Amino acid sequence: MLSLLNNVVEKRAYRPEDAATATPSAVLVIIHYHASGSPFVFMTKRGADLKAHKSEISFPGGRFSKGDAGLLETALRETEEEVGIAFLPGDVLGSLQPVRTMTSNHFIVPFVTVRDMLPQVRVSEAEVAEVLDVPLMETLATMKPDVEHFHLSKNAYRFVGNGNVIWGATARILEQLHKALISK
Repeated sequence: MLSLLNNVVEKRAYRPEDAATATPSAVLVIIHYHASGSPFVFMTKRGADLKAHKSEISFPGGRFSKGDAGLLETALRETEEEVGIAFLPGDVLGSLQPVRTMTSNHFIVPFVTVRDMLPQVRVSEAEVAEVLDVPLMETLATMKPDVEHFHLSKNAYRFVGNGNVIWGATARILEQLHKALISK
């Protein structure tokens, strides 16, 4: 899997200026393995009290802050704030292609890390309602066109992970993993 991902990730340092008029944001796609040897992807269900994207399934991450050196630092900082897992820049393989949200004008850079296992999480209840650890290949196999949101984007997809519908920007990130790992 690592060699397939290395073929698609970029080793580019994204800057907030790359977002142009959109809100610069970044997420961390955390792929890890369970004792069975199967790959899983770590996701969160956003809190119901948040201003935007309430209760949606997402990767840990968020908006660029002026104190961040770049968007990679945004992804690492937000991951630690939301789920209490600290990663270093050297833990990150690179990034997939940036995606834009369909409704809130965010430019999201998805950075990717692959780990053998994850430490215990410490969830920020103010931001995260639930942690989801979904089987990667099984979730990718559920990809379907998201006809409900075709009025927003003709390249909308949806996935189902652990019974949760995953759509929007998160689904477009998963679609890139689908291309890399399944469609090849």
